[in-house]
Amino acid sequence: MRICLGLLLGMLVGWTAANGGDKAAEETRYAIAPDLKMYPQGTAKEALASVVKAVEAKRVDYVVAQLADPSFVDDRVKRLYGGRIVEQVDDTRAQLDPSAIKLLQRFLKDGTWREEKNRVVVQLKDEARRLSFKKDGDRWFMENAAAP
Repeated sequence: MRICLGLLLGMLVGWTAANGGDKAAEETRYAIAPDLKMYPQGTAKEALASVVKAVEAKRVDYVVAQLADPSFVDDRVKRLYGGRIVEQVDDTRAQLDPSAIKLLQRFLKDGTWREEKNRVVVQLKDEARRLSFKKDGDRWFMENAAAP
């Protein structure tokens, strides 16, 4: 039985590698697969619109796993929460009060966008606040404002 199971697993791994694997499965983070049709990230502006849409749909877990800077999230989940994403999601949800959501909507609607290689910064004209996004592969991710 073990030999049969081992052969089956070996064939499955070989087939997956030969067929390029499932790209969406490779990008699944914290058991949350990307949904690029519902939440596109082809441009920084699309990524911000996806953040707003996900927050409005109460999908903060998706924001954390798929729309926020993966290296920042991974470091924080490991360092502060012992690998438990739920606590990071709760922390992010607590920060996304109605005024924060309105501010994100203002950035999307009224922001001035400036591109800097694989980074984009959006700023409101009347405020010093800004958001930044970085490109990783074909997708844009929102960076943490406090990160250097």
